[in-house]
Order: sequence, then C-alpha cells, then structure tokens
Amino acid sequence: MSKEKKTVIITGGNTGLGYECAKVIAKANNDWHIILASRNKERVNTAAQELIQTTGNQHISGMVVDLASFSSIHHFVHQFNEADLPPLHSIICNAGVQFVQGTQATVDGIEATFGVNHLGHFLLVRLLLNQIQDRGSIVVVSSDTHDPLMKTGMPAPIYLHPSIMANPQKSDESLANLSSLNRGQTRYTTSKLCNLYFSYELARRIEKANRLITVKAFNPGMMPGRGSSLSRDYNPILKFMWNNVLPLMRFFRSSIRTTQQSGTDLANLILNQRFSSSGQYFDGPKKIASSKESYDIDRAKELWSWSSDILGLNENI
Repeated sequence: MSKEKKTVIITGGNTGLGYECAKVIAKANNDWHIILASRNKERVNTAAQELIQTTGNQHISGMVVDLASFSSIHHFVHQFNEADLPPLHSIICNAGVQFVQGTQATVDGIEATFGVNHLGHFLLVRLLLNQIQDRGSIVVVSSDTHDPLMKTGMPAPIYLHPSIMANPQKSDESLANLSSLNRGQTRYTTSKLCNLYFSYELARRIEKANRLITVKAFNPGMMPGRGSSLSRDYNPILKFMWNNVLPLMRFFRSSIRTTQQSGTDLANLILNQRFSSSGQYFDGPKKIASSKESYDIDRAKELWSWSSDILGLNENI
C-alpha cells in the first residue's frame, strides 16, 4: 500500500455538510480514501456510489456506525482496524442531532443530543487516536450557536455537570421551565459548547503527549435547506421556514451559508497546510475566538474526566 495514501473518516458523511466535505476531498486528490460513517447502511452506501460517480475517485466507501450506541462504535472501530485501508490521517466529527419533540435517549440510556453530539464522538476519537498518523488531524464540527453573543436566534447553552446532562430524567428536571422546543434547542447549543471543551482539552493532552496531531473546532454557520437534516424533528411550519425561507437569508447574513460553501471550508481544514495550528476555532475559513465560556479549563477537564470514566477509558491518552 502506497505510503502517500491516507484515510479520512467523516461521520454523517452521507448527507449535507459531511457529504459536501467528502466531495471536495475526493476531487482534491485520489490519494485520499474516504470513509463515510453513518447509521443507515443503505443510505451511506448509496452516497458513496454517488460520490464515486461524481468525483471519479474510486476510493470512497460507506461504513455503518450509530453514534447513539457504544457497542456500534466499538464494532465500527474493530471493522476499521481489520480493513485493508491506508493509514488513518483525519477524523471529521460532523454528525449531529437535535430533538425538539420531546426527550430522547440512546440505547445506553444517555440523553440523545449529548450522547450523539458529544459522547459518541468522544468515544470514537479516543478509540482511534492511536491509529492516527503523525501530521494527522481531528476536526470537530461545533456551531456559533454555542455563543450567546452571536445572536443566532437559538437559546444560550446551559452547561450542567455531565452526569446531569447525560441523564434524561435529571436533564428534564433541570430544564423543566423551558418549552419542548427550547429544551431541545438548549441541549443542542450546550452540546456544541461541549464540542469545544472536548476539542480544546484533546488538543492540550495531545500536545502534552508530544503527538503530532492537530485538533480544530469548526463553525459551519447556519445551513438551512433540504440538504440539512437538523430540522427533521421540527413541526411542519418550522420545517417549511427552514427549507424554503431561511436559505434566502444568506444573501443578507454571512452567518447563513450553503452546505457546499461550508463543506469546502471544512474540507480545507485538513487539505490546506495553512490550517496546521491546533486547539483553534474556525468560523468558515477564518480563525476566530469562541465564546468566553468555552475557554473554561475546569469544565473541559471535568467533561473529559467524566466522559472517560463512563466509557471505561483511561483519562490519559
């Protein structure tokens, strides 16, 4: 196997942002082997075939992983390690969920937004970290909704002890004063804040371990329209607004973008050497500061420690 060849894993790569990101990487260089990781086998295999036809890059395949299931993540990692693939260079933690029609739980009993958006990716990255080659990278897709000062129209995050955020009943009790819509949106914005705590703490620990891997967090902006699945739990009126009205706002607000635009920006974070710094937050192609709250090191350590413990992982990398 050619040493120049390398593998990138993109969670949620069968649609929306992940799909557009994969398309850009596939067109950039045939040396990339792209793994689209998604929970639906039929959809992810269809997406892989579509991308092969569109880009001409034959090195694209789908693999099944359900980030709402610890056993599925372990199985995915086992399958990946057994496969004859080029060295792992990058992981793009892109998949995300938002539930506004009531509280959902993963098969492991974790509140689903926290379970998928944070804990599932945390486990995936930790299990694959030793496979990532030198000069490799990890990109975690966060969101400007984590920052109340950005005035995105979404409620501010409410960070609680991880044991509360992860417990559906305790989380419900803590957010009892919110409507179902606001509760779901708050859980989403909080999970995006957790993505930053994870990114920054991972970057610190990788540096301390003298590993040559960069970690970056990425804000794709709001990407309304049918290419995004974030609105699937919305009521018909909100879904109509998301699919048909909000996309027009990108002509007036730079924070509203297409999946193609943000997919290109996301892909460039691993393709372009000028983005080689670690522990940074990117708004599209621009390196910016995230919210003041996101730099709370004590919270980042707390989240790391709790997440490691609940998953049976050593805190050290």
